[in-house]
Amino acid sequence: METTSARAAVFEEIKSKNRLYRFVDAVYERSGESLFQPLFLLAYMFKCVLSIGPLTGSSAELVSIAQFPNEKKAVARAVDLLPQLCTDNLTLSMRHIFSLEQVSAAVALLGLVPRIWGFLRRLARSHSFMPSARIASALAFYIRFSQILDQKACLAAALIPSNYSPEAIGLAAAAHQHGRQVVYVNHAPVPLNAPYVPPVLADCALFYGEMTAEAYKTKARFQSDVALIGQPLAARPMTWRDTVQTVGIFLTAGTKLETLQSLVATIRLDLPDARVLIRQHPVTLLKMDFASLALQDENVELTLGNPLDDEIQACDLVICGNSGVALNVLGAGRPVAYLSSLDGLAFDYNGFVINRLVHSVPWWTNDIYDRLRSFYQMPGWPDVMQKYDAAYGADAKALKQRASKTLLQHIRGKAALLPQLEDRHAIDPSEQRLRVTN
Repeated sequence: METTSARAAVFEEIKSKNRLYRFVDAVYERSGESLFQPLFLLAYMFKCVLSIGPLTGSSAELVSIAQFPNEKKAVARAVDLLPQLCTDNLTLSMRHIFSLEQVSAAVALLGLVPRIWGFLRRLARSHSFMPSARIASALAFYIRFSQILDQKACLAAALIPSNYSPEAIGLAAAAHQHGRQVVYVNHAPVPLNAPYVPPVLADCALFYGEMTAEAYKTKARFQSDVALIGQPLAARPMTWRDTVQTVGIFLTAGTKLETLQSLVATIRLDLPDARVLIRQHPVTLLKMDFASLALQDENVELTLGNPLDDEIQACDLVICGNSGVALNVLGAGRPVAYLSSLDGLAFDYNGFVINRLVHSVPWWTNDIYDRLRSFYQMPGWPDVMQKYDAAYGADAKALKQRASKTLLQHIRGKAALLPQLEDRHAIDPSEQRLRVTN
C-alpha cells in the first residue's frame, strides 16, 4: 500500500505543504543507505513505540488505537455499542514518552535491533523515506502491541478504524498472532475504482452500509462477519431552499489549486452575494495556504477542523472531488455536485457516479442547483442512499442492537448473549444447555 503511485502522490503533497517533512526527507536522501538511513528508520520506530498511550492498569477487554479525529469518532461509535465493556482507547502522542512503562518498551525494542537491522537496510535500499518509515513503523507497532497483549491477558479483542494505517496494521497483526479477535470499523468509504484496496484483517467489521461490504468483497481480501451501523451523522431528508446562499467546496488530498481558484472565481461571478465555504482536508499535513488562492473576498472562507455537520448544515449545496465526504453530506440532507477535475484522482474514484449516488458535473453552471434537485428527487435515489448508509430512512436503534450483538459474539462469545436471552423469557432447549455448560 505504501509504495503505490497514489500513496506517492500523497507523500509529495505532504512534503510540498510541510517544511519539517521536506527537511527530514532531504537529510535522509543525503545519508548513506548502509548506516545512516537505517538509523533514521530505527529512530522513527522508537518514536512510534514511545508515542503509544495512555496505558492504564484496568482490566480492559478491548483495546483500540486511533490517530485522526475521524478515526477517533469511528472508534467511539463502536465503543458506544458496548457499554458493558471496559476499553483501553489508545492514541499516538509524544506526550506519552515520559511514562516509565514507555521507557521500558524502548529498552525492549533496543534489544531487538540485531534482528531487525537487516530489514531496515533492505527498506533503505528499496524505497524513499516516507514509505520506508511507515513500513518500519508498522513493525514497531506490531512489536509494542505484542508486548502489551503479552502483559494483559484480559484483553480479548482489538478495535481498529483503518485497514492501512501502520498503527492499525500493527495492532491487528499482533492481536491475531496472540489469539485475540480483531474488530474493524470503517471511518471512510471504500474507493471502488482504486487500483489497490488493502485487505481487512479482522474477524468482525462494522460498516456504514451494504455497499461498503460489497466493495471490500470485490476489491480486497475480506472474510469478516459484517454488522451495519449507518453513517455517523444523523440521517436527514434532502433539504431544498429557494435561493443558493452558501456554496460549500469540501476538499480532499490532491486538490488542484488552480482548479479550485478558477472554480471559486466562476461561482463568485454567477453568485456575487453568495458565501463560498472551502473546507480543507481534516489531516493538518494536507492543509492549504489560503494566501496562495490570491483571493481577497470577505465572502470566501477557508476552514480547517470545524465540526463537519455544522458546516454541512451551513451550505445549500456542496461541491466535492473524489472524497468520501460526499456520503456524509448526502446523509445530512444536502445535495452534492461531483467535480472530478477538483483533484488528481481518476474519474469516479469512489464509484459513486456509476452507482447513481452522486450527480457528476463538468463545471459550475447557473442551473446547477435545479439539476441537482432533479437528480436527488428521482424515485429510486433514497434506495441507493440506504445501500450506502444503512441508517438512512431506517430504524437506527435496531441497527445498533444488531451490531452490538455481533460484536459481543466475537469479543465474549455466545455466553455474552445469555442475559439478553433471559430478558426475552423464551429460551429454547439448545440455549438452555449452553447456559448450563457455561
